[in-house]
Amino acid sequence: MMNFSRNLFLGKRKYLLGLVVLSFISLIYVAFSTTQSDDFDIARREVLLRRIGHELLLQSGDSISRVLPIKKISENEYQIGFDNEFTFQTDSLVNTVQRLLAKDPFANEYVVNVLNCGNASVAYGFAISKNKKDDIVACIGRKQPIACYVIDIKFFDCPFLVITL
Repeated sequence: MMNFSRNLFLGKRKYLLGLVVLSFISLIYVAFSTTQSDDFDIARREVLLRRIGHELLLQSGDSISRVLPIKKISENEYQIGFDNEFTFQTDSLVNTVQRLLAKDPFANEYVVNVLNCGNASVAYGFAISKNKKDDIVACIGRKQPIACYVIDIKFFDCPFLVITL
């Protein structure tokens, strides 16, 4: 009987060791597959942000100047810069941003601030929420003066999970 219980104990240890190894391998797989997917999602988001800048320039009558490279300010915050000064219509900005970010499955909530380049003061801003009644959109229909602007977009509930081992 003692031999049987000793064999049973050794069998349970092997089973437990196998379970730990399998769990570790699964965790490594999830970490690497999530990182690859996240990299793609981040790159796709940056393309959408460049598209926002491109469409704003076109709406202001500028088809020549550049949208500068997207700056990642923090984990969930990006800035769109421009080569030259431009003007924009507030409702066109809101509509363009909402239409293009609707293609980003993780852009459920965000705040957009248009900053003056010289002093970083907010020239215009709005907030979009999951619940439409919580959206904050003001000053629709106003044309902003020609100036140097930077568009700052901060996302909430960012799904990009980073697992480090």
